[in-house]
Amino acid sequence: MTQPEPAPEPEPAASPARPALRIGNAEREEAANALAEHFSHGRLDGDEYADRVGAVWNGKTTTDLAVVFEDLPDPRPAVLRPSPPARPADLAYGPPAGLPAAFGGGPTYGAPGLPRPTAHLAWQDAPFGREPGTGLPYSDKSKVTAGILQLFLGAVGAGRFYTGHTEIAIAQLIVTIVTFGLGAVWGVADGIVLLAGRNTDPDGRPLRP
Repeated sequence: MTQPEPAPEPEPAASPARPALRIGNAEREEAANALAEHFSHGRLDGDEYADRVGAVWNGKTTTDLAVVFEDLPDPRPAVLRPSPPARPADLAYGPPAGLPAAFGGGPTYGAPGLPRPTAHLAWQDAPFGREPGTGLPYSDKSKVTAGILQLFLGAVGAGRFYTGHTEIAIAQLIVTIVTFGLGAVWGVADGIVLLAGRNTDPDGRPLRP
């Protein structure tokens, strides 16, 4: 007597694709700053940089940003970076569970009310490292990128737009227009200052090397 063939296992249902998220001006500005850094490192030429910045400001979803950055390494906008793996929420300091009291028993791993380790979170306070001597966390803005942008596009305050000093950038742009281009000297001099000196972002963090 032949045994009946087992019924085929049902195929797992395909998980629905994650919908694209809408982006706002904060994400667009972060993406434009990342493109400026790629431009300063020679990964993009002038036309590519202008086209991609235009695509960023016209983009509406994370999918639009992903197309702009698909052939570029980091830096890229935070919305395009994978989330770090979550740590178990119930871990805490203490000896292993079940250890007799004579050997240091007491609160065990996961026991409520114990402080959780924070050393692994230290990088979040200074993801780009700290400045020697002062210990201040470095800015996410690059000193070299800001200086090169000012040297070549200082007439429109590109380096200062990049570092977040919008008022200075607008002033440089106005001076350039009012002086029929002669004010571009300010932008070039400012680029030299950015490259040679110690400068900070609007939050007071030193620009990273």
